[in-house]
Amino acid sequence: MVDISIVIPTLDEEGYIENTLKSIKKQKTSMDFEIIIADGYSKDKTVEIAEKYADKIVFEKKKTISAGRVKGMKSAGGKLLVSTDADVWVNENWLEKLVKPLGEYSACIGKFCPLDGNIAENLFSEAILTPSSYILSKTGMYLAGANNLAFTKEVYMKVGGFNPELVTAEDTDLIKRISKFGKIKYNKDAVVYVSMRRIREWGYRKYALFHANNFVLFHLKNEANGNYEPIR
Repeated sequence: MVDISIVIPTLDEEGYIENTLKSIKKQKTSMDFEIIIADGYSKDKTVEIAEKYADKIVFEKKKTISAGRVKGMKSAGGKLLVSTDADVWVNENWLEKLVKPLGEYSACIGKFCPLDGNIAENLFSEAILTPSSYILSKTGMYLAGANNLAFTKEVYMKVGGFNPELVTAEDTDLIKRISKFGKIKYNKDAVVYVSMRRIREWGYRKYALFHANNFVLFHLKNEANGNYEPIR
């Protein structure tokens, strides 16, 4: 049995997945970890690339990101579970910092920053997004991103895991349920750098309105947007 399982859902991610996996393989940690790819039957070279780095590759015919997370977690052998995405980059200390609070805490939410951001985007991340994430974590309205989450397998199983029926907000939903059984830690030192491809495609206004509305809607009514088209 490994200590940590890292689950990454994929669907036609050949342009991003190799950089993501290379950065994860370089982690400096005393713990054993496995990388699990949960693929939605990609038609490009995603699986071919992933085979060079991943310990396990499973397939999910439903193709949604939440269903992929569920499928990947089912094959996880680790006592600690980590969720991330196919278009991120992490430094060599990311994993150690993300899982360090687990034990005292049931789950840890890490910080996310732009991977290819401009000056304004980087400033927004540091001056607004990070402080807001910390403040919201203290109120119980967690700003969670499934590209940077860790939790114990015990609590994940106890709450029933990710909801495969959700198209969006599967991360917020999971953290809300976990918070009923244990403490949640927001750790700004565990950083993932996230591709800005959706912002480039949608523009700032659409992106901000979509995620702000989804965040409020889910926290107030447990409802989430069911449309989240892929950006490749």
